[in-house]
Amino acid sequence: MLDPDHFLSRLGLAVLASAGIFYANISPVIVSAFAQGSNFTGETAGYIFSINMYGNAFGALAMSFAVVGLEWRRTAMFLLVVLISLDLLSMTLVSPIYLYSARLVHGLTGGSLVALIFAVIARTRNPERTQAFTIMLQLFLGGILALTLTPLIPTYGTSIIWMSLIAFYLVALSLLPFLGDYPVVKKELKIKGNFTGAGWVLVSLTMLAYFMFQSGQMAAFTYIIEVGLNHAFDFQSTSRAVAMGLWVGGPAALLVNWWSIRTGRLIPIILASSLQIVAVGILLIPSQYWFLAANIGFGIFFSIAHPYVLGVASELDNTGKMAALAAFAGALGLATGPFIAGVLVGEGYYDRVIQFSVLALITSLLLISIPAR
Repeated sequence: MLDPDHFLSRLGLAVLASAGIFYANISPVIVSAFAQGSNFTGETAGYIFSINMYGNAFGALAMSFAVVGLEWRRTAMFLLVVLISLDLLSMTLVSPIYLYSARLVHGLTGGSLVALIFAVIARTRNPERTQAFTIMLQLFLGGILALTLTPLIPTYGTSIIWMSLIAFYLVALSLLPFLGDYPVVKKELKIKGNFTGAGWVLVSLTMLAYFMFQSGQMAAFTYIIEVGLNHAFDFQSTSRAVAMGLWVGGPAALLVNWWSIRTGRLIPIILASSLQIVAVGILLIPSQYWFLAANIGFGIFFSIAHPYVLGVASELDNTGKMAALAAFAGALGLATGPFIAGVLVGEGYYDRVIQFSVLALITSLLLISIPAR
């Protein structure tokens, strides 16, 4: 087995953490693919992703209560096999109701996996570094799939989406035997008062901030292809801009690995989140050059801000319970953002989606500034 703090161990955990939520990184492709089909509209296609993510949220919540007592590798193996089975089932479903049901169960399973791996990551030294690898991996592979899957959809249909996810789960399964035990070392909580008084305030602020962060960024990201098409950009240039944002943004997460917490977490969060808000706002400008710049900026500053925000949650305790609870808050945000965006977009009012995203991200920044000090 690899040393728990080895580069390859962190990368392996990043793959496993990504597996339970990887469909979030290709959500624009999923929404666009189903919106072009005969059984879905732009609004109902967005609900596929939202239902998946609501399941993810409550799966993460359930896992947060059980995570300490589980043998994590066996549990992860079981959850990955279930995910593969559900994606195989999704390939056969046409009816929206049946697909919604399958994706809900898929979300419950994926959320459980994410919370489990987040808890394991929280037991490592400098969890931000592993989270940075996770973001880099998700964005890099998301960019590749956004560019390669889109032209394949007319030929292979939406099944190609589920097939790509299955391939990723198989890779995650193959890595499990090489990772360590990551035992729980029980210590006192790093916040005051055993979740009373100031402790509850810090926990609540952190979880709400992470919820708003994920709501805001995913609302914009899920409809980002549709925003470009609404500006009358062609499909090829729009998908290329989204892919570039993911590819350039992914390696930016390595800056977190390099810089770590030399200046604490507050300063990097303020700088990265503020610039991310600006990048999202630029999406409103109907220019291909600005659209490309906004996507790249969005990817870069999200990749830097996210590990630090999640690092605040991971440091609340060292058993992994708070990290698992953060997985619930984040997944709930990932579900709620696209759901609200689907309601706001109506008959094509994509500017409302971007405005909501900016407001949510500003709220998150204000909230996280207190526990990040």
